[in-house]
Amino acid sequence: MRKRIPALLAATLTGLACGLPSASATSATSACHDVRIPVALAAGGPRDQIVAATWCAPRNGPARADVDVLVPGSTYTRAYWNWPQDPARYSYLARTVAAGRGVLAIDRIGTGASSHPASTAVTLPVDAFVVHQVVGWVRRHPVRRVTLIGHSLGSGVALVEAATYHDVDRLVSTGMLHARGSGLDAAMAAFQPARLTSRFAALDPGYLTTVPGTRAASFYARSADPAVIARDEATKDVVSATEFAGYGSLLAPPASNPARNVTAPVLEVVGQQDALMCGGTLDCTEAATVRAHEAPYFPVTRSLTAVVVPATGHDLALHPSAPASFAAVDAWITTH
Repeated sequence: MRKRIPALLAATLTGLACGLPSASATSATSACHDVRIPVALAAGGPRDQIVAATWCAPRNGPARADVDVLVPGSTYTRAYWNWPQDPARYSYLARTVAAGRGVLAIDRIGTGASSHPASTAVTLPVDAFVVHQVVGWVRRHPVRRVTLIGHSLGSGVALVEAATYHDVDRLVSTGMLHARGSGLDAAMAAFQPARLTSRFAALDPGYLTTVPGTRAASFYARSADPAVIARDEATKDVVSATEFAGYGSLLAPPASNPARNVTAPVLEVVGQQDALMCGGTLDCTEAATVRAHEAPYFPVTRSLTAVVVPATGHDLALHPSAPASFAAVDAWITTH
């Protein structure tokens, strides 16, 4: 079976990129509602913070109740997973609901409609602890398996959560590898205090967002739709400087990297043209190369699979190839 899985995913990428049935955004929306989950920032602390999320209960009943918990990346909210433009193409949430799994798409603490504590309180370990509580909230429903899925910094949060708490059945990392891409330093430098933008004027200086006009170069390949990039620029969110500081731990050598404690099966999905992860210390042309690079970081995981999506940059869900990325994740979940 392990030998067959890469072939299955390759077939998915080449054959299903445009051939999957269109997901209905209307039916997905009707099956979902917004929730507010009380959380604490530290063990034993008061649950005085709120994680805002969209909850779509599984439709196949308790016997087949799998749920995907979706964690967006830096400067994104849960809208990343349910993009309003051409949702049949760009909405992971709509496709997953149509497939019968449940979904919980969150705004990370300090972003979107979730609570905004002092920026210094929002760290990678705190993020992971908050997501651990979110997973606990999901587990109080009739759920059989939980798949924790992140994007970019959200993948780092998901990885630390899975490595620390061992409470999820699968881990999917998108847009994050243990590598420094050729464009990572430039992308990290393209941030400024979010309060310089009127929409975020009330936030403390430790909350950051991207410098206007830089998202196309940082997050997208040439194949991306300019209208999607424009909406992304207009609706961008924030990240805390302390979260960024914690990202360095995800680039540590294998022996000291948090990934060394992940036991759940892992899928890593990266865009072939992701300048934040590829083209520096790692060539992302072939999935086998990516997996070979990543394997030392996951010494105790039950399985590790890598998928490379052609003609795609950092924001996998916001490229025309999004259906191929979503289909690869779905195929892997089905076989694990």
